[in-house]
Amino acid sequence: MKHQLDERFTLSSDSYNWILVDKQKGKKTRWHFFPSIKQLSFFLGELKAKESLGGAKVVLRNFSSATPSYSSVIEGVVNKLEHYINSIIKRGGGK
Repeated sequence: MKHQLDERFTLSSDSYNWILVDKQKGKKTRWHFFPSIKQLSFFLGELKAKESLGGAKVVLRNFSSATPSYSSVIEGVVNKLEHYINSIIKRGGGK
């Protein structure tokens, strides 16, 4: 079973782990192993967040109580990612 998540990441599995293959142009292919979809989703969410912060422009303003915390935003994204990955697995037959 292999699922192409985007042009960079491919999801597969063996009998023990979920495998996230990170293939970037001009770099070595990296393999990441996870015992659960939840851990894989968290890793991928954190990775994308860190990468996006590197090119972000920071503007300091008055923050209101309506502004969500970083951790709650990341948690929401990770949960959506986990559901998306589970839906892909269910359609294609997974581990």
